Amino acid sequence: MSRVWLVPVLLLALAGCKDDPRRIENENLGIAATFPGPPKLHRHTDPGPYGEVEWFDLAMSPSGRLDETFSVAVGNLPPGDKGGTTSGQILTTFQNFLSYRFGPIQCTDLAASKGPGFRYKVKSPNGGMVEGIVVVRRGRLHHAQAIVRREGDPRTAAFLDDFEVRTR
Repeated sequence: MSRVWLVPVLLLALAGCKDDPRRIENENLGIAATFPGPPKLHRHTDPGPYGEVEWFDLAMSPSGRLDETFSVAVGNLPPGDKGGTTSGQILTTFQNFLSYRFGPIQCTDLAASKGPGFRYKVKSPNGGMVEGIVVVRRGRLHHAQAIVRREGDPRTAAFLDDFEVRTR
């Protein structure tokens, strides 16, 4: 009987959770973005189409949502020519990697002032939407990505439209 009050309290708490937008400017990573809430920084090395890539991720998931994520990953491309040597080749390799992971993706090139890079959109295997921006600059791959439950989520547009890769 004492547990009956717990369910409404939890539902009210989750419903009352509001996003807390945070503008993050990181000079070391060369990025700026406004996340819907406070992101956490993670560092890891993963194998990929370019070989071993050291990644620095800023990521957050809205309160109570395990199926939504907003992230910016910056990877230091390893030396050599695996995955390509020009920006165009590197971007094509990453586009192919995304297509392998999600299936056919919709891509548009970025404006020259924002690139070289592309913006993409794809329906995720679980029915949600995945949208992102990929930019190659200074030997690094910059990847902003939003995974949300439905297409047209205003947080996705706000996050990706505000994302920038800065030059030093």
